[in-house]
Amino acid sequence: MWRIGPGGVKPALLAGLGLLAGCMSPGPAAVRHPDYRPANIRRPAVVLQVSGEFASREPAAISDPFEAGLIDALNGQGIFPLDVAVSTSRTLDRDQALARARSLRADALLLVEMRLERKDVVYCRETRRPFAARSTVLAVTLEVLRVADGARLLLEPPDADHPLTDIEVECGAERSIRRVAMEELAGAGISRALMLLLQR
Repeated sequence: MWRIGPGGVKPALLAGLGLLAGCMSPGPAAVRHPDYRPANIRRPAVVLQVSGEFASREPAAISDPFEAGLIDALNGQGIFPLDVAVSTSRTLDRDQALARARSLRADALLLVEMRLERKDVVYCRETRRPFAARSTVLAVTLEVLRVADGARLLLEPPDADHPLTDIEVECGAERSIRRVAMEELAGAGISRALMLLLQR
């Protein structure tokens, strides 16, 4: 664990980061079809995309904990995927994924995207001593498609107001920071995806 000194971060840097955030274009809007019923998803086909900045680690080494954790989390809710396809590409062939889901007679197609990015994040923003730190940010996107016609039943884009990062901060009087391992960050991303999938 390491701690932030009293000097903090220069106001100019924080102002620049705030301006940059304000200029970012909004992402896609959430979609929830009236026919969406989480309880009807029991034997889906799953496509898991783990993409972005992997630093010096091999993409497979990054995606493995996401895949294992996602399968365990789904099984724990009584959801047993017929197939889990893992991709480290930024693009997805939806037609191919749907064709695969239909061939398996899956009851739904789950598209789970975990995108990793390295950037400066401002922490303790609501306190008198906010600070910026270089972080790995995990953006989670969940989409559920109806297999029969490819209709989108659910789209949950990344939550920009509550980002998942590899830094855990205590913003109290004695401020502290803990670096989070990739496996722990993956677990947080999977928990968020599962919450989005099951919420009514």
